[in-house]
Amino acid sequence: MEKKFPSHKDHLNKTFLEEMGYKLWSTKGARFQAAHRLARIDKLSNLSLGLLNAYLIIIGLLSVYQISNEAAINENVIAFGSTSISILLLLFGQIETSREYKRQSQLYHECALKLAKLYNEHRTFKTLTERSQREKAEFSNSIADRYQEVLANYANHEDIDYKKFLLLNHEYFELKFRQVIQYHVQYYFKVLFVYHAIIISPIGVFALFLAQKG
Repeated sequence: MEKKFPSHKDHLNKTFLEEMGYKLWSTKGARFQAAHRLARIDKLSNLSLGLLNAYLIIIGLLSVYQISNEAAINENVIAFGSTSISILLLLFGQIETSREYKRQSQLYHECALKLAKLYNEHRTFKTLTERSQREKAEFSNSIADRYQEVLANYANHEDIDYKKFLLLNHEYFELKFRQVIQYHVQYYFKVLFVYHAIIISPIGVFALFLAQKG
């Protein structure tokens, strides 16, 4: 008996032309999500670096204006904290700059646009007129070759990008509630958590310091 796949894998029950349509659609979607993820990380990275610089200045001002006292925090601790943050900021800045998030985002977006063009061409061929088997075979081979050429010129997206694509189309992919929650949590910790921690944690430390001083 021929194996039948679930509805969200219905393309596997059909022709190679149908399967190519699905590949174009899903890969294009994942690449757009990769571009969006990296653009978002680029903004968070810049914000984090800016705030870390601001926090460093604030720590220095505690000593300059003698805001701290012995009961709350020792000046040696302030000096040590300031030096430590300076070193971490330098290292973090070098790492973030070397990753070129903005450029990578642009490349993924460029790749997604090329795949979108192929996908539109595929949809036009498939829906507008009746085609002979020979025409379908020739077109399938042509678009498959061009699809591979596009992929060969760009880095692959990450698994988290495909999961984000699945989330945006959760009804089509018949995701269970548990999977939706799991993918959202994975996305947050993979993409956002570190930057949120960098941005928010010092605020908590300052709040604790002010509470002790009061």
